[in-house]
Amino acid sequence: MTFLKDPFFWAFISMFAVLASSQIVGSKKLGKHPLFGFIVVATFALGRVVLVLPWLPQPRFEISGWHWIAGGLIFAVGMVFSIPALTIKPFTVPDENISLKTSGFYGVVRNPLYLAEVLWCLGWSVTFRSIIGVLLVPFWWGSLLFIALLEEESLERKLGQPYLEYKKRVRSRIIPGLPI
Repeated sequence: MTFLKDPFFWAFISMFAVLASSQIVGSKKLGKHPLFGFIVVATFALGRVVLVLPWLPQPRFEISGWHWIAGGLIFAVGMVFSIPALTIKPFTVPDENISLKTSGFYGVVRNPLYLAEVLWCLGWSVTFRSIIGVLLVPFWWGSLLFIALLEEESLERKLGQPYLEYKKRVRSRIIPGLPI
């Protein structure tokens, strides 16, 4: 079972979960099961957590102690942006009673939870000095961007003109200042 010590195995696990989440977001049947969505989210997180841990052999940054502070700060900012996650069901289709949130973190980016995921992953990778983890952050961001695009289609159908106006006002999907 040496594959369990391979960071790329854990990256594969996470990317498989991203693929599953895109299916959930795009499917009316799969998207109605919050437990399935939770399992996918947990699998996505598990792979990203394990792949940077010190017991996995991989190239590491030599930062002489500052990695704990820098990584911890990035991780903490990510956790702050994850606060909206307390009010949503991850990786599900929109509920019948969905309401459009446009204030707070949703006034900065349309997907604050995905921003939290990117920052959380970057902070975790820096904390454990994982070069592989840092290099994979753009791939996680790209995969979350893909899911955000699928979710937006669903939200446009469900919420209509108010959501289109919100998209014009808050142009950033995940990264503040980037209109992509």
